[in-house]
Amino acid sequence: MGNKSISRKRVKLAEGDLFELDVPDGRHGYGVIVKHGGLKSGGTPYVAIFKSIHRERPELTELIREEVALAGWTMDALVYHGRWNVIAHSLPLPNIPFPNFKVEMEGKFYVTDVEGELVGEATPAELELLDYKFSRAPIAFQMAFEALHGFGDWQERYEELTPAYSRARITRSVT
Repeated sequence: MGNKSISRKRVKLAEGDLFELDVPDGRHGYGVIVKHGGLKSGGTPYVAIFKSIHRERPELTELIREEVALAGWTMDALVYHGRWNVIAHSLPLPNIPFPNFKVEMEGKFYVTDVEGELVGEATPAELELLDYKFSRAPIAFQMAFEALHGFGDWQERYEELTPAYSRARITRSVT
């Protein structure tokens, strides 16, 4: 038996790409690429995963109006490995809250927008509330989605992937 390696082609992700993810009983969930990410391939996207679960693929016009359950920065590993399959392109983006983050530079703390652009010096309250910019592995999103639907326990760490968590961390609106 030879040691054959499977050559995979990196999928170029773009804003508005819709992906399908499976849960253990064969039903599907759906997510959309909301922000392209910093890599040219879109390999570090900001994703939004809809709350609902479906036995059959729903009409896309219905799907994009559904409630978002999870959102945040991640990587493209599950797309690359074929567990999250891109099934449509150029969909309208859901309205989701984008949190502010904090960053330290030269001994001072600043507030950034979701993409890391500075928006001003941080107040003491913002320092306490805001996180440093973070991402979670796609498997964390997969496990959180499964837990929402009774496959495994909801972990406290999944809370930071919810729109409510992000909404509570909007301290500066960016126009």
